Amino acid sequence: MKLSDKLKTLAEVAINANIAYKVETAYICIIPDYVKKIISIDDNSVFYDDRGFLRKLSTSEILNATEQLHIDFIGISLLPIFDIGDNDFIVYDLKERCWYLFNIVDEIKFKKAANLTKYL
Repeated sequence: MKLSDKLKTLAEVAINANIAYKVETAYICIIPDYVKKIISIDDNSVFYDDRGFLRKLSTSEILNATEQLHIDFIGISLLPIFDIGDNDFIVYDLKERCWYLFNIVDEIKFKKAANLTKYL
């Protein structure tokens, strides 16, 4: 699957209300529709063959990121969505309403972006 193709047709992706509800409930937040569409692309983990190592996290991984990655994502208001390797993730900052690269070893956000496509 190519991420570039999927992002071009993101407007056509239907929001999966069940997934959106679970994530909003777990993270105690309201997620913008754009982000809801991204997490609705597939309930399972998806690798994108046009971006080297790039993997959209499954719904289960997003919901259990704090336990699985040993980072309090809910407490720091970050929604992990893509694993890009080397302990780096593309996350949506729920407070700042923007995207960041986030390293789970150093627990730092870097390279802030208003638009997800900056990283892709």
